[in-house]
Amino acid sequence: MNPVTPQSLESERAVLGACIISKEALGSAIEILRPEDFYDPDNRKAYEVLTSMYLSDRPVDFITVSDEFRNKGIFERLGGQSYIAQITGEVTTTANVGYYAGIIHERSVRRRLIEAGRQIMEAAYNSDKSTKEIIETAEKLLYEAAQNKSSSEFRHVRDIISPVFVGIEDRFRQSDDHVAGFPSGFADLDSYTGGLQPGSLIIIAARPSMGKTAFAMNIAQFGGNEQNLPVLVFSLEMPAEQLVLRMLSAESNVDLSRLNAGTFNTSDFDLVREACDVLARRNIFINDDSNLTAMDFRTRCRRFKTRYPDLGLVIVDYLQLMTTGARGNDGRQQEVADISRMLKAVARELNCPVIALSQLSRETEKRTEKKPQLSDLRDSGAIEQDADVVMLMFREDYYTENENNELQDSKADIRIAKNRNGSTGTFHLTFKREITRFFNYGEG
Repeated sequence: MNPVTPQSLESERAVLGACIISKEALGSAIEILRPEDFYDPDNRKAYEVLTSMYLSDRPVDFITVSDEFRNKGIFERLGGQSYIAQITGEVTTTANVGYYAGIIHERSVRRRLIEAGRQIMEAAYNSDKSTKEIIETAEKLLYEAAQNKSSSEFRHVRDIISPVFVGIEDRFRQSDDHVAGFPSGFADLDSYTGGLQPGSLIIIAARPSMGKTAFAMNIAQFGGNEQNLPVLVFSLEMPAEQLVLRMLSAESNVDLSRLNAGTFNTSDFDLVREACDVLARRNIFINDDSNLTAMDFRTRCRRFKTRYPDLGLVIVDYLQLMTTGARGNDGRQQEVADISRMLKAVARELNCPVIALSQLSRETEKRTEKKPQLSDLRDSGAIEQDADVVMLMFREDYYTENENNELQDSKADIRIAKNRNGSTGTFHLTFKREITRFFNYGEG
């Protein structure tokens, strides 16, 4: 008896029906499924059409889908209006689209694994190949089967010129402030980067307690100008409540220690209440799952992007606390390399900047000159390779603090050690530790 090919035609029909009824359901399905995941050729073609309509931001309903099926010449082949009426009529709720899409995806992965197994078996029978070559082939095939990535089409340069020129034109027309990306709120940083650019991976690296979390959260809180674009923060180290407390301190100028202890006066309380109103209007979203895996991160970013297409910035605090969730013996350096590569891929996929905080190795503590170097990036040189911008943060007074200067403003050196699309150099910020807020140097 021949085994049955993994598939679920009922789930395919359920997903297609939900996608026609609800554009939101279609967006959820697109997060999970490619057309190739559908086993039935007709269902696959129907999903291709729906995906195309969604990506071109066209309305999706019974009438528009029927017309598009006709335009593509598949209306009669699918079964006409009775087909659409039947698959939509079978849907009791569109809320289950994720569940059925998961079934389709799982069956699709199994089919790809079966095909990969067939090719591996052929390679193993091939006496012309060495065992090492066969293992490399097997690993490659299994990796590709698990990745579920569609192949990228070749694009002629003339098709790319137009959107590139539009971007140049936009930057030219707003050249007064020279900020084309997400404004950081720090003038010197924006002068180096032109704003945090869509699709870029920005690494902020420092030893513990230098203020990298405060710096990133200041960008989230005070950057973006008046656009108020959504900012998504993944905090693996600090609970969301603690982050918000810091932001309230930065907004109100009331000492964080006094907020924690409750030892402030009526005027301070009024300032904090006003800060609550201001902060509540900012589109900042926090996920404080301390067990976040790379796969969780990517999935949640995609889901968020579907709900908030104008996503302006993603922040990860911090990179070394994330895991791949995979069990293996490749070592921590390889795991960090995989995470770094994934962060860059997410930045490109979502077309928004991703800031990832990173720890530096203890080698800096062993040197007389404490200022960090690119080689101090902890766990993996791949971080430097994947990043578009690497900023190394350093505060001299961290090493010279005493009781007399504890509450003095701190000078922070921010060295842009790598800038793929611009110059490198060092600029300075003022750090008010008591309110965890950075200011442009000379301000605040």
